[in-house]
Amino acid sequence: GTKEALRLALSQDGETHASAASYNNHWGVPLSLARCPASARYAVLEMGMNHAGEIEPLSRLARPHVAIITTVAPVHLEFFGSLAKIADAKAEIFLGLEAGGAAVINRDNSQFAHLKRRAKQAGVARIVSFGEHEQADARLIKCALHSGCSAVQADILGTELTYKIGAPGRHLVHNSLA
Repeated sequence: GTKEALRLALSQDGETHASAASYNNHWGVPLSLARCPASARYAVLEMGMNHAGEIEPLSRLARPHVAIITTVAPVHLEFFGSLAKIADAKAEIFLGLEAGGAAVINRDNSQFAHLKRRAKQAGVARIVSFGEHEQADARLIKCALHSGCSAVQADILGTELTYKIGAPGRHLVHNSLA
């Protein structure tokens, strides 16, 4: 959902390429990059993992300017043993971030401080947070979930915005802040 929302939003500003599906592994990311037209202004790629060490080479290959971590949840916990180790694996994306790039991290997630620390250790200077937390840079003020959409009021980097998302879901609202 987040990849498609980014594709839709960025395409309003220029040609945008996005992975055709959940091509987020060691085969899919290179395939998505190979399919990216040279004329594209933006490329939106997913990077996923089941084990530590899988995201770093993908990030170094893609060299993102912005890296978003929407959440850290106990998915694949059997391979990691703790949420902190899952956060470490996801934080590998910061190692391929272009100089001057930004890390966008969920301020409401229990691993926020850990991810922020890992971004700083990777040399990321610009860290932007999102969520409902009062200190989030992109902060949800309120939302209303309807049968066919979600209405959102948010403060995004000091600018108050009201917008709609074409589907209901609090998780969609949260990810839209990123």
